Amino acid sequence: MDVFDFIIVGGGASGCLLASRLSHLLPQLTVLLVDAGGDNTDEAQRSFGERHNTMMTPGYNWGYKTIPQEQLNRREIDYSRGKGLGGSTAINYCVYTRGPEADYEHWADVVGDDNWRWKNVLQRFKKVGEGFERGSCCLVSFAKGWPRLSAFTSRMKILMILFAAPMPRMAMMGMTVKWDPTFGEFLDKTTEYYPRNSDYNSGDPIGIAVCQQTTHNGRRATASGAFLSQRPDNLHIMTDAAVTKVVFQGKKATAIEVNGKKISARKEVILSAGAVDSPKLLLLSGVGPASDLQKLGIPVIQNLPAVGKNLRDRLFIELVTIQKPDSHHRSAYMGSPEQMAEARTQWATDQTGPLASYFMPQMIGFIRSDEILASEEFSKLSALSRSGLSGKTKPTYEIISQAPSPFVQAPSLYLSTAVAFHGTESGGDITLQSADPNDPPLINPDFFSIPSIATSPSTPSAKP
Repeated sequence: MDVFDFIIVGGGASGCLLASRLSHLLPQLTVLLVDAGGDNTDEAQRSFGERHNTMMTPGYNWGYKTIPQEQLNRREIDYSRGKGLGGSTAINYCVYTRGPEADYEHWADVVGDDNWRWKNVLQRFKKVGEGFERGSCCLVSFAKGWPRLSAFTSRMKILMILFAAPMPRMAMMGMTVKWDPTFGEFLDKTTEYYPRNSDYNSGDPIGIAVCQQTTHNGRRATASGAFLSQRPDNLHIMTDAAVTKVVFQGKKATAIEVNGKKISARKEVILSAGAVDSPKLLLLSGVGPASDLQKLGIPVIQNLPAVGKNLRDRLFIELVTIQKPDSHHRSAYMGSPEQMAEARTQWATDQTGPLASYFMPQMIGFIRSDEILASEEFSKLSALSRSGLSGKTKPTYEIISQAPSPFVQAPSLYLSTAVAFHGTESGGDITLQSADPNDPPLINPDFFSIPSIATSPSTPSAKP
């Protein structure tokens, strides 16, 4: 079949959800979901306890890197992007984060559209489908010091809530049932410096919290597992099929090219290939800055100078401290192939053992720095930037700790903490290096091209 009503390019989080909703709500129409990667159904890659290794699995990651970054000593920065069904939900750390209310309110003000208001976006989160599985007895016990936590743990016990029939599945979130002994102690110490937050997805993320994670029954929950596992007959899926071009009739997208073959859409071609590959495909298809396209010999369908521009992203720094001997056992087993094999066998048999507890719970924190908001550097930002960064629920930093690291060589005993700054002013772009669709795009976030208020020498330091 070479003709469908809808063609969706990209089987990541949004592509899987859109394919499911369109096909269920419009059963009389045909939907084709196309992805360059595989179906990503290898059970060995679903173990939640080894989620940090999946991004290095061949075929699961595009393996992108940035171009040399001038402000980072010309280093090329890893720019991992999920490949195959599920997209980056198949390789990420499974942290579920909605974002702060302040961001949505700011966006609504900037674009003049109340659909972006937090109360309206929250309803859409729920309509997608969110369910919390088993609450942790450790978490319930810990709630004695967290006044808001008791109500939250009750909500977690809901196994499944369907918000929009006839949707068959939903995105599952949960928290680890078993905690390793040092995790509670770590939280106690951290919250001596920062406030506790029982539900950072409430719209107010400020404080220290326990990660809500996309996991179900000890396995990574992906967008493809949540939304494509019960697909109707009118939904067709094509994997290992890299789209090389969107075909236009005049200004209307009517087809795609895959492996030299043309597949047509009666109604719409929908690009859902992510922040890197959607602009790449538009540019290859002749939609973008005319001068750039002409230099590469690509016929111009539509001169749209903004395509691929204003790429904004945040950097994170991973801080790793080596622990004293016998301080914990979270990573010791990872240095032994024999112990890892035993752990995998035990987990596959009954979901117990090291892979069922060590590195399972994670701490997440969103920190608001009044010092930065009062700094001279902050006062020099534009009024629009100051407004976006100063909302009551807007964090300045994000930290995640008690997480495994794919960059640390076991058997060292270590504690890994990732720190990211929220509110970069720098912007870059996605461009083509050639007209060959097999060449990766040139990714330039242009990190620190505008000095960050968080890294200025005159900005007071935050708490330890």
